[in-house]
Amino acid sequence: MNRTLVTHGGFTLIEMAFALLLIGLILGSGLSFFGVFHEVENSKVAERQMLEIKQAMLTYLKVNKHLPCPDTDQDGKENRKESGGVLVCRDREGQLPSRDLGVPREDVWHNPFYYRVNARSENKKYINDLCQSASVFGQAGARTLPSQSGICDTSHIFYCHCSSAKTDGACVGNCRFSEDPRPGDFSPYFIVETPPNGVDEADSLKNMKVIDEKQEEIDNGIVAMVVSFGKNGLQTWQNCQSATASGTEERENCDGDQSGVFQINRSDVMDDYLIWLNMYDAKQALLEVRGFTSD
Repeated sequence: MNRTLVTHGGFTLIEMAFALLLIGLILGSGLSFFGVFHEVENSKVAERQMLEIKQAMLTYLKVNKHLPCPDTDQDGKENRKESGGVLVCRDREGQLPSRDLGVPREDVWHNPFYYRVNARSENKKYINDLCQSASVFGQAGARTLPSQSGICDTSHIFYCHCSSAKTDGACVGNCRFSEDPRPGDFSPYFIVETPPNGVDEADSLKNMKVIDEKQEEIDNGIVAMVVSFGKNGLQTWQNCQSATASGTEERENCDGDQSGVFQINRSDVMDDYLIWLNMYDAKQALLEVRGFTSD
C-alpha cells in the first residue's frame, strides 16, 4: 500500500516560539549595535568640538590680546569685577564663555562645557603682572612688575629674575631693576619672557597640569582648561562628589580643588574630554600675529 505524507499549513507553537525568539535576538542585537554606533558618533563629535573650542580660544587671544574669564552667571559671556582699578576674573572656574568665543554652549550630550583658568587671575596683584602667567587674562588697569625683575644693561634683555640671570652668567652687566620693558597699560600684559619660559614653574605660578593614570605628568604651565564631562555630565555638574567615584580621573576633573590637577587615562576609553592652552600656546599665538609690542 502506498502511503502519502500529509502536511498541514501554518506553524506549530514550537516553531512560532522559535521564530519570535529569533526575531527578538535580531532586534536586540540591532539595538545594541545602534547604541554602540551612537556612542562612537557622539565621541567623534565631542572630539571635534574640543578642537574647535581650542582654535576659537587662540583666535580670541590673537584678536583681543588676552583670554576670557569664566562665565559665572550662565549667560555665555565672561564675568569680571573691578578691583582697585584692575579688571580681574570673578572666579577661577565656571562655564565656558561660549558667546565670547563664538562656539556652542553645550556639548553633544547637551551639558555646558566646564572652564577653569589660572587661579591668580582672580587677584589684582597678579593678573596685570607681566612676570605672572595669570597676565594672559589681563584686560585693563595699571601694569605691575616684581621687584626682582629688570633689564640687563649690556644685553638689553628683560629678566623676571635679573639677579638670577647675573648669577647664571646670562647677564654679564648690571640689572636695571623694576624697569618696564614695554610702554602702556594695555593687553597683552604678558610677554615672551613671562614664565614659564624654558623652566618648570607651573606649580609656583598657580597654573594647572594634566597627569595620566600612572600619575605621570603629560603637560603643565596650563593657563586655561576646558572639559566636557561626557554622557554623565548632567550628574557631574549637579554633584561631582556623588556622580563620580573617589580616586578616578572623572573626580579629578570636576572636584575644583586648589591643586589644579586634571587627569586622563591613555590606556582606556574615558568619558571626559579635555582641551587646554598653556603659556607656550599663548605666546606662539601672539607671535604669529606680531601681537607683542615689545619683547
